[in-house]
Amino acid sequence: MKKVGIIGGIGPEATITYYQSIIKDFQKRLGTHAQLPELVINSINMYKMFDMLEKKNFGEVVDYLSDAVEALEHAGADFVVMCGNTPHIVFNEIQENVNIPMMSMVETSYQRAAELGLKNLGLLGTKFTMENDFFKKPFIKNDLSIQVPNKDQLDYVHHKIVTELENGIVKEATRQQLITIVNEMIRTRHIDGVILGCTELPLILSDEDFNVPVLDIAQIHIQKIVDHILN
Repeated sequence: MKKVGIIGGIGPEATITYYQSIIKDFQKRLGTHAQLPELVINSINMYKMFDMLEKKNFGEVVDYLSDAVEALEHAGADFVVMCGNTPHIVFNEIQENVNIPMMSMVETSYQRAAELGLKNLGLLGTKFTMENDFFKKPFIKNDLSIQVPNKDQLDYVHHKIVTELENGIVKEATRQQLITIVNEMIRTRHIDGVILGCTELPLILSDEDFNVPVLDIAQIHIQKIVDHILN
């Protein structure tokens, strides 16, 4: 079995979800609670990373995250994942900097959308995810469309992720407004699926909230991680 290294702290709530969900899925597949996967977590300072991104110091982000990945390699990890979507903005650059293989959340999300036959998806996430093209590239390259909310809605989603969800704060008023934003995209943009493009969004939204498929990128990623641990 392989040992997974996790870049955590992006954010803390997602780190907890990854840790618990990997264990739960691993034990379910083995059919026993008497086994545990071996993993290593390196929890970084998410706000330090956000500050670098705000200033567009992408080289500093690459160096910061590359150092975090290398620490996991030195701790014995066989492969590395990042439990947040936002740092995937420099995923390719990080992978070029390090020797240990990494598993992209973006790629696993695209694969799942393709399996479901979706063609026109709405994307929620931080502004770094919604405004940049790193997440959209594999979808667009394969003739899938990605829609994001309008500017005011985009700013609202980002603000609520950073100030509430990243800190484990879940408010019903926020949930209702997020549902309104997605339903407007279903009605006016004709999206046939919605991507929860931040690993904290499942704290507040689920597939029960909409009449289109919901892609929880964290759970999709976690399933692939356990696949890799066991194979």
